[in-house]
Amino acid sequence: MRKNQTNWKQFRLPGDRRGFTLMEILVSVMILAILITMSVPMYERAVEKSRLAEVSALLKRVGESKLRTMDSMDLINYTSGSFGLNQLDIAVPSSEDFSFSLYPSSYPNAVCAKRSRGDNSGTVFLYLGETAPDYCATSSSSVYNTSVCAEFRSSGRKLFCQNKSGTNSCEAYGLSSYNVGSCN
Repeated sequence: MRKNQTNWKQFRLPGDRRGFTLMEILVSVMILAILITMSVPMYERAVEKSRLAEVSALLKRVGESKLRTMDSMDLINYTSGSFGLNQLDIAVPSSEDFSFSLYPSSYPNAVCAKRSRGDNSGTVFLYLGETAPDYCATSSSSVYNTSVCAEFRSSGRKLFCQNKSGTNSCEAYGLSSYNVGSCN
């Protein structure tokens, strides 16, 4: 080595270390564990909310298609068995997450989806769509005086959630629970 060339290794200070101590590694692992335990529930909530957005958009398309099909068949009210999902003018994708129904018994021209699996299995979503004014007109009928119609009249909401039995599953979607009746 020439005299002008510097060897940087010889300038190491006496207290310099190479590598990490066991304590530093343990602290890093603990910090990672805390971050992971905090982020997993937030991730699960975000996934559920994205499923809600997906099913909400699909319910809207199914509801509109149902009304178009009813119009082409000259039906005023849909009754169970009038036609099925396969006869709509849109393709309803098969889903392991939701099952869809064209005949929620309390609101026959609305559409319904039921969460099929996961922690919120059994949670029901009702989409009134353009039929909401028909159902929620001021009337003495018990159908028109439900909490669903009261909420529609006050805020214009068309998508409703019903908790699965014994839980607050609608809260996972950021929604309040309403009694939407049966989703056959």
